[in-house]
Order: sequence, then structure tokens, then C-alpha cells
Amino acid sequence: MKYFHLLPVILALAFTTACYNYKNSHAETESFNTAWPALALLKTGDNPLWFELGPFGPDLIESPAAATLVPFTPWPHAKFVTGMLLWQDSLVMAVNRDGFLVLGPGDTADLVLYRVADTFFWDPYTSESFFIWDDKPALLLYRNDFFSAPIAPPPEPQVYLLDKTSSVPLGVRIPALENLAESGFWEAELLRRGNDGFWYYRVREKSGIESETAYFRTGDLAAEGKKISVDEWRNSSQPEITGIPLHLTAVLEKVSELIHTPVARTVSPDFEGQRLFSLAVAGSEESVQLHAYCRETPQALAIAILPDGRGFCSPGANNDARSFSLPVLPEGFVYSGIAMLGNNLAASWEEQQDAGIGAAGFMVMALSFMLDY
Repeated sequence: MKYFHLLPVILALAFTTACYNYKNSHAETESFNTAWPALALLKTGDNPLWFELGPFGPDLIESPAAATLVPFTPWPHAKFVTGMLLWQDSLVMAVNRDGFLVLGPGDTADLVLYRVADTFFWDPYTSESFFIWDDKPALLLYRNDFFSAPIAPPPEPQVYLLDKTSSVPLGVRIPALENLAESGFWEAELLRRGNDGFWYYRVREKSGIESETAYFRTGDLAAEGKKISVDEWRNSSQPEITGIPLHLTAVLEKVSELIHTPVARTVSPDFEGQRLFSLAVAGSEESVQLHAYCRETPQALAIAILPDGRGFCSPGANNDARSFSLPVLPEGFVYSGIAMLGNNLAASWEEQQDAGIGAAGFMVMALSFMLDY
């Protein structure tokens, strides 16, 4: 498949070294009314636009096979897309050790690509938790000490927001994560919404010789959390098995014919944050995670893919699921997320080896390759 013919339709492309000087960037931002610097105006089509995550942000490449050979790095220290959220009229991607990437609507192009990052400050930290706080996308930074001892100071503050008034992420303090102990330094490591609607978070004491771990739950992040057991923490990560959208149910039933106990990590314009769904109670050893998207309007749709790009979709009103496949990735590469913005599909990808990640990035293409829209 040839991709170079797509280059002329990528308007205002800003992927040269000089264009990464954001303080002096005057890239056109269309009518999106934001302080974010626009990297590129994208014209999507039946063939994908592939981007890899370079040291200065996304770089356009011919295909993942042409990605830079990045040494495999333990996932907490690698640069990759950790999650996706649909926020207002945009698709937001969280990038570990970097910041936010945003795909938004354009006037003269199908999509506008923005980058809101602070690589110099974020680079020592892991950003695993992606959620909504104060009606804005937020990331929690922490020092992951599983593969190596922390050498950076604690991130201060730990949570950063995507805000349309700022060209860099804005630091904020979340009351539930403050004053976790009277002595010692307790660092929040993971924050998630449980299947019961409560917020759950894990904290670790990192100033002593032997670090301790504690778990908390709260119904409101503006209030202090209550300490819980490790079993309650583990149970909070179980997928929802009731209230699954009908179109997604049809897709999961179809996938269940191929694999045992699929669990769909799902983004939707109808959800606040990502949610996990399964047709049955799933054990960690036997379940297989899918990446999914669903919506009710303007036309009901559900999509779910396996890491190798095989998937099913359920468009229209009859809840029938049919198969499709995303472009094939090189050996050792997997898809790690999927979402839609309008009639455009975006999927993140990465090169994996055990707990390590090499090259990583995302692709964007028109949905017409799969559905007759």
C-alpha cells in the first residue's frame, strides 16, 4: 500500500524541527478557539495517516514498519498512548512522559492535530491514570519504582489538566489525594473509577526504607477518601456486566464466538472516561481485553478490535455485528486503543516485547473503509 500520495493533502504540516519551538509557533488554529498550537491540518481518506511518537511529538511516517527503531523500554518509562477520551468535540490522547495530543474539528480540513505537552518536566514520571476532573481531561503523574528506583523528585503537583486557555498542561491539586499521611511522603500511583461509580486510588509511601502501599475509596474526589482492603481494590477493577449498550452487546457476543470472556475497554461520547464491559464475570487469567468504541447518536455504532486489528462493528438499528480488519501491523506490533471523531477513526499502536515498548504512535483514517457512511 502506498502512502506518499497523501502528503499533498496534509495542510500546514508542522513536523520539522523548527516547528517544535512552540513559544514561537504561529500555526493556524482554525476556528477552534484554543491556545493550543496546531501541528497539522489533516485530510483523511480510505488510506491511513500513520504517526509515530518522536522525541518532539508526532512524526508522519509511511507505515509502522518505517518507524524509528526505538530501544525497548519498560512501559512506565516508554513514550506511548496510555489512553483515549472523547471530550466536548475532540478526541484526546494521553501520552506517557509527554502530555496530551488532541484531534479536533477543522474548517478547511477534516481534523486538526494539536499537542499540549511539557516533556522536560514530565519525562521522569509515569502517567497511567487518565480521567475527567473539573470537566477537563486530567493525568496523574507518579514515580514508578517497579523497574528502577526513582531518581527524580516527587511531581508537584501530581495532576495536570488539559485546558483550552493554556498551551501547556495546567497543574491542579485534588483534595482526595492530599494529606494522605501525617508523616512520610505518600505518592498517589493509580486512580480509577470503579464499576460501582466510586473513585478508587492506590498510594505508596516512598520516603522510607520499605515502602508501604495503601488503598482508598471516595464518592467525590473533592472529599477525603476512606481506606479499604487490597481485595476491595482488586474488585474495583472488575468490568461491568449489566447496562451494556445494545450495539456493544452485539459486538461482544460475536467476539465471544472466537475468544473466551472478552473484556471491552470502551470510550464513548456518552461516557465520562473509559469503562470496562464484559458479558460475564472475567478472571484476569482467562479474559482477553478488547479496545472498543460505542455511541448512540447521530447513528448508533459499536466497534471492538483485538490487539492484532481483527474486529467487529455493529452499525444501524438491527444490532447485527459484522467483521472487519484494521491495516495489518508488523510482527511484534499491536493496536492499543480505538475511538472515533465524526466519521474519522483513530487507533493507537505500539511495538511490544514482554513488559517493554519500542516504537509507538497512532493512525487516523476515514471510516468509509469499513462502513457505508
